[in-house]
Amino acid sequence: MTTEISAENAERLRAFEREGHDALAKSYHSFFSPVTELAIDPLLRAVRLAPGMCLLDVATGPGSLAAEAARRGAQAVGVDLAPKMVALARRLHPSVTFQEADIEQLPFAAGAFDAVCCGFALGHIPRPEASLAECMRVLEPGSRIAFSWWDDPSRQRIQGIFREALTDLRVAPPPGAPQGHNIFRFSDSAAFEGLLRDAGLTEIRVDDHKAVSTFADADTVWRGGLGSFVLTGAVIKGQDAETQTAIRSAFDRLIRPYATADGVALPVAFKIGSGRKPA
Repeated sequence: MTTEISAENAERLRAFEREGHDALAKSYHSFFSPVTELAIDPLLRAVRLAPGMCLLDVATGPGSLAAEAARRGAQAVGVDLAPKMVALARRLHPSVTFQEADIEQLPFAAGAFDAVCCGFALGHIPRPEASLAECMRVLEPGSRIAFSWWDDPSRQRIQGIFREALTDLRVAPPPGAPQGHNIFRFSDSAAFEGLLRDAGLTEIRVDDHKAVSTFADADTVWRGGLGSFVLTGAVIKGQDAETQTAIRSAFDRLIRPYATADGVALPVAFKIGSGRKPA
């Protein structure tokens, strides 16, 4: 079922995400890239990457997936909406091609790629149906596309602990934060499958993946989350000092059960949705 937001709210969300990821590019990479990189191998397996294939990595961020595809012998191109993410990807992986592009208006010819991957962008995209259609446009008929997205926050505890702390305190988003957009819509496998099916893909799969990420301590997760999560970070930073202190107290309480002798071990859960464009 299509649940697209208004054009005005779509543009507001797009600008919010672009500016937010620009501001957090370096801190996102240092804290959160090791987590998102857990999906690289499943994504590349889902599109059946082979040497010589042309692969497009949409919402490439710091460029790790495109770089790994190139290491495996593909001709990889990465695109991202945030200019500073693109600049970071170019610095980290100078032998790979990266450029700025909006997922709804990809600057490539129809059928230009043998595979398309998109890592952890679905919840940040204003119009996922239109975005998937555009990704399919640049995909060669008969080829495969794969998206990753987070599982429910009850199972994806890095974001989940932050979200629960905000919910417990009934913290309202600050003025200017995007409204009317369900970031966890595709944490539901049926909704994810429906998106792929309605786009006309065949051989559809939505597979669950689980891992554990260990961090030095709760403060590392707190600072890392504020430097990685655009919307959640904006909500917390938009509160007064007293409310921020209360949020941190709730966060510390919720993260305490995950403490181990090696640090804080947080469950990571995500989904890989994939399919084949009809020949």
